[in-house]
Amino acid sequence: MASRVACRFPLANCFLALNFCRALFAATLVLGSLAPSSAWAGPQDAAQDPPPADIVSDTAVKLEKAIRKVHEDYDDYLKQKDKLVESYESLQTSLKQTEAKWSQIQNEGVIKQFAALQSAMNSMQLSNSIGSIGSAPGGNNSANDLAMRQQLQQQLMVNRMMENMNTFMRGQELQQLGIEAQRTIRARFETIQKVMKVEEDYRQWQSGGDRFFEKYWSYTDPQKAFSSQETQAALKALQDRDKDNAPAQLAEALLLTNQSDYSQAKQLLDPLVDAPGPMQPIALMCKALVFEGMDKERESKLAMQNSIKLDRTNPYCRWLRARLACKQDQLNIAETEWKALTTVPAIARDSKRALALLYVKRVAKTPSNAGRAVTLATDAHEDEIPATWYSHYVLSVALHSAKKKELAIEQLEAAMKLASEDQKEICDKLKKAIDNDQAFEPEL
Repeated sequence: MASRVACRFPLANCFLALNFCRALFAATLVLGSLAPSSAWAGPQDAAQDPPPADIVSDTAVKLEKAIRKVHEDYDDYLKQKDKLVESYESLQTSLKQTEAKWSQIQNEGVIKQFAALQSAMNSMQLSNSIGSIGSAPGGNNSANDLAMRQQLQQQLMVNRMMENMNTFMRGQELQQLGIEAQRTIRARFETIQKVMKVEEDYRQWQSGGDRFFEKYWSYTDPQKAFSSQETQAALKALQDRDKDNAPAQLAEALLLTNQSDYSQAKQLLDPLVDAPGPMQPIALMCKALVFEGMDKERESKLAMQNSIKLDRTNPYCRWLRARLACKQDQLNIAETEWKALTTVPAIARDSKRALALLYVKRVAKTPSNAGRAVTLATDAHEDEIPATWYSHYVLSVALHSAKKKELAIEQLEAAMKLASEDQKEICDKLKKAIDNDQAFEPEL
């Protein structure tokens, strides 16, 4: 996901530039609608274009390489665990080495104060977290707000304890001790600080694992736009993963679900739905889709409810919930979910296109939905550089629903130049609808 760089110029200038671009695109649409109807590309035109098979093959290769790069990043991430374990064990050794000197300190007041501080640290269970450092990344993220409050409370406790220890280190009783005793206590204090830092690094490491599924999301074919060759390349790369790579396992399950391969998807999902963590609600919602595909309505409903209980706001859960709602002909629910996701950067473009197609399906009931569909499809199209066959296709569908025939043909021709043979079959259905001035029912 591309980061947005802050600009030194006034914000108004940015909006002026954006409005100018949109106005230019709108002018193109208007001029195109006034032009004579363009003919469909003939055999000679097609011969001049790059062979679609080569385009698709190249895309499949790039897709596989990109997935394997994410695998490598995840492997590097897991290796950070070994460094944390090594640091923790080294610090524990340092603490043990000061035990003998510590026991020689005779000032009972100092001993009691220091012991109380250590007890407070243990009561926060900081030391306990590092004991499970070999476990899988991520904790139960079922309630985001609660987790954030707990993290804040824990950090406040850590800060308070460190403040108490700093006060203790400056205390008069400590200053009354001999130089060797002071050195021993300070060494122990510094070691405890380092232990706490390692434990904080571990918590950050755990939460870092949650972000990897986002990197795999686009390879699950959320828009169902992959060619068969691209699908096979993605599956091959996702399957060639480390056994501990749960995000890639979930991504494979989602890709198989989008391909209606429900039996294999279910096998991959079964262990994931039983593993507490941030991916559990996503796996449950995916399993709800799997059960729906298997005509197991009761099981699907239960999986969906369990997912919502765990995390109602997860964007990937909401995307899958919208897909499930479409299968159940509950388009109002799908509209609500996809609308909410159009402002989530990681999934906004997919959501705009899905919502555009949903509006196309509802044009007969509400004609104004055609304008909404064109706006959403245009936004998504402008946001994708270079544009894909699917970007052109969705925009063509939206323009056709708005009765902008010439522009719809133009976008469809662009889509067909980039499409594979199986993708062209989808384009051909739209072409037939445009030629016959018939309504088109896109798949959701």
